[in-house]
Amino acid sequence: MTRLTQFGILSLSLAALTPASIAADVDIKAAAAKVSQIIAHRGASAERPECTLASNARAAEVGATAAEIDVRTSKDGRLFLLHDTTLDRTTNGKGLANALTLAELQRLDAGSHFDPEFRGEKIPSLVEAARVAKDKIGLLLDLKEQGDAYDRQVVRVIREHGEPARTIVGVRSVAQAKRFRELLPEATQLALIPTVNDIEAFAEAGVDFIRLWPRWLAEGDAPVKRVRATGAKLHLNGTTGGREETLGLLAYRPNSLSSDDPKRQKATLKRIAAGDAPNKRLDALIDKIQGARTTLSESDPGARTFLNRDYEMLELPRELVGLPRFAFDGGAGGSLQCRFKQPTVVFAAFDYNDTGSWTFADGRSPAKHGWHLWREDGYRGSSNPKKKDGSPWRASIWFREHKKGQALSGLPEWWVCLGVADLPAAQKIDGFKEGLVSNTPPPPRIYSHPMAVAQTRPLNIPTLDSAEAIRSWQTKRRKAFVDRMLFPYAGNIETVAGEKTEDAKFERQEFEVTLDGDRLFRYFRLEPTGSPPLIRPTIVCFMGHGKVTQILEDSNSYQHACAAEFAKAGYLVFAMENVGMETSKDTHLDLDQALRLEARGWYSLLFAHQRILLDAVFVDPGVDPKRVGVTGVSTGGLLALSAAAMEPRIAASSVQGIFGSMRVSFIRDRNRHCKCGAIPGLLPDFDLPELALLVAPRALHISNGERDGFSPDEAERCLKLIEPIYLKAGGKKPRFDVPPGGHAFALKPALEFFGDALRK
Repeated sequence: MTRLTQFGILSLSLAALTPASIAADVDIKAAAAKVSQIIAHRGASAERPECTLASNARAAEVGATAAEIDVRTSKDGRLFLLHDTTLDRTTNGKGLANALTLAELQRLDAGSHFDPEFRGEKIPSLVEAARVAKDKIGLLLDLKEQGDAYDRQVVRVIREHGEPARTIVGVRSVAQAKRFRELLPEATQLALIPTVNDIEAFAEAGVDFIRLWPRWLAEGDAPVKRVRATGAKLHLNGTTGGREETLGLLAYRPNSLSSDDPKRQKATLKRIAAGDAPNKRLDALIDKIQGARTTLSESDPGARTFLNRDYEMLELPRELVGLPRFAFDGGAGGSLQCRFKQPTVVFAAFDYNDTGSWTFADGRSPAKHGWHLWREDGYRGSSNPKKKDGSPWRASIWFREHKKGQALSGLPEWWVCLGVADLPAAQKIDGFKEGLVSNTPPPPRIYSHPMAVAQTRPLNIPTLDSAEAIRSWQTKRRKAFVDRMLFPYAGNIETVAGEKTEDAKFERQEFEVTLDGDRLFRYFRLEPTGSPPLIRPTIVCFMGHGKVTQILEDSNSYQHACAAEFAKAGYLVFAMENVGMETSKDTHLDLDQALRLEARGWYSLLFAHQRILLDAVFVDPGVDPKRVGVTGVSTGGLLALSAAAMEPRIAASSVQGIFGSMRVSFIRDRNRHCKCGAIPGLLPDFDLPELALLVAPRALHISNGERDGFSPDEAERCLKLIEPIYLKAGGKKPRFDVPPGGHAFALKPALEFFGDALRK
C-alpha cells in the first residue's frame, strides 16, 4: 500500500517545548523502559481507519495495551464509536452522527476516506467493539457524553460483552470519576482533565492516570510534579511514535503513552531503551559530513525539516517513516558534502516549488545528476504548502545509490534528505532498484558572495588592556552609534499625555510623541497600584514584530504580555510602540525600503524613538535612575541591546531571541529572518557582540531558544568572544540560558535576572 501517511504534530510541539533543564536530568533509556502502557489512539489509526474494528484489531496485533475508542449515543439510544460529532470527515455520510439510528450509521462507509482498501468498513457499535477486543486487547473508553443513564449503559455493555478489568475509563469530570468508581470498580481510570487546576480534584476522586496536554508544559514541568505528588500516574499523548517526538515525551518520565502508530511507538521505545539512535546507524554509513551545519534525526511527519527554519514534514510515504536522515540549514544544501563508508542509498526531495532554489544547476533534472525517480509527488512539507491555485505543493522523491568511498555533493541550495539506508534496508523498500550507481560528476561550484561575507570573524575592536581603555573606547563607540544609526529628525518634538486606564494591579497611561504636531509613535507607562514607594526600579520593554498589545495585555502572544507581567511584579514599566507595526498606510517594510535610499532603514527610526523614550524615562519622577533595566524578544531584544549600548545609565538588560553575529544569522541564514533585520550601517562596527561590549560591565542576560532567529550555539560562540573583555571591564560573566519552547519571551528567567540586578 503506497498511501501517503498524514499524522498530527501535537507531540512534536511537546518535544520542542521540553525544557533543557528537565531533559538533562532524565535517564532517557530508563524512562523508555518505564513506560508500562501504550494506548492505540482511535485504534492503530496510522495504519487503519480510525475508530473501526479494523483499527482495533491492528492495535491488538502490534501489541498495544489498549485501543482508545470514542463512545457516542445514536438516535435510537445505542452506543457506537466515532470521534467527531459529525459524519463528514470519516464517512461518506453528512451531518450530525447522533441524528441517525445505529442501523443507519452502520450502512455508511467508514473506511474509504482512509484508503480504498478499507471500503465497506463500518461504524462499530460498542457491543461489537467489546466483543472483538475480548481476550485480545483492553479498551480505553473516551466518554463523549455525560450523565447517569449514559454511564450506566456503557457499564452494562462492558459487563455483558467486554472485560471490566481490562477496561480503562476516560473520565472528563470528577462526578463521572466517582460514578464509575462505584459502577465499574474493576476498571482503571484515566482522567482527561479540563485544566491543570483540576489535577488534585481528580486525584482525590481516585483516578489512576492523569493526562496532561503539551501546552501545559510550555513553561516547565510543574504540572508533572503536581501529578506525581498526588500519587497518580502520568499519561501523555503522542501521535507518530517517532524518535524526536518520543524523546520529548520521555523527558517527563510518563507511565503511559498514546500513539496513532502503536507499532512504531513500541519499536521506538525499545530502541531508545537499548541505546540505539540515528547517529549510531548513520555512523556506520557516513564517513563525514562537511560544508554545512547538520544534525542527525529520523524522517517523520511533524519532524523539523531544516535546522534554521520552523518548517515541518507533513506527508511522506510510509516506507520512509523512521529512516535515519540528516537535516541542515535551509539554503545551505549546495555547500553540503557527504562521503560514505559502505554502499549507501539516499532518498531525497527536489523540485519542490517554482523558485528555482530547489532545482539543480542550470535547471537540470535530478536524473542528469545520477538520481532515479522513486515516487512522483510523494513528499509534502510546510515550507511551501500551496500552489497558486490553492492546491498543496508536493515534491517527487528520488534515490541515488553510492559505492563505498563515493561522495554526495553538487546539490541544490534547498532539498530535503528523506532517508539514508544501507543496501539491505533499501532492498526491502518497494520500488527501489539496486545497481543504479552513478558516476556522474557534480556540477561546478559557483562562488558565493553572501557566504564569503558571512564568514565568522574576530571582534572588530582594538586591543583593550584595561578597564579605563575599555571605557574610553565605549564612549567613542556610543557617539558613533548615535551619529550613524539614529534617524536625524528635524523639527519640534513634543510628548503629549493621552488616555489613562486602570487595571486591578497597575495603572496604564498612553503618551504620544509628536513631530511638529504629527504623531511619530506612542509609548505606555505602567505603574503598579497600591501604596508602594514613589521611586521604583524600572523596566523598559521593547516589542518585537507585532502589535503593541502583545506586550501590554496579550499573554498568549509570543511576547507574553511581558510589560504587564513586570508591572504586576511591582516594577514601573515603559513600553514602546514600533512604528509600522500597527494598522497604518506604511508597513515596517515600506518604511525600510524608502529609507534605504539614504543608507538608513526601519531600525534607524526605532533607534531614534528609543532614544526619545529613554530621555523621558530618566526624567520621570517615579524612576529610580540607578535601577533601570531594558528587555525584549527578537526585534525587541535587539532594541534592548542597543538601548543599553548607547545609554550608560541603564543598569541591566535582558536580550532575548536575537544574540549572535549578524554576519552569520542575517547573511548566511538570511532566509530565516525578515529582511528588515539587515540593518544598513550596522556592520562592521556594531555587530551584536560589539554592541554587547558597550554594555559592559553592567548586568547582561542573553536568552536564545532553539527556534529563535539566532541559535543557542551561535549565542554561546559570541559570548565566549566577549566574556574576557567583559570581565576585564569589571563586570560579571553575562548570564545565558536556553529557554523552553519556541520563539517566545522567556518571562521567568527575565524576572529572576531583574530581581537580582535591580532589587538587590
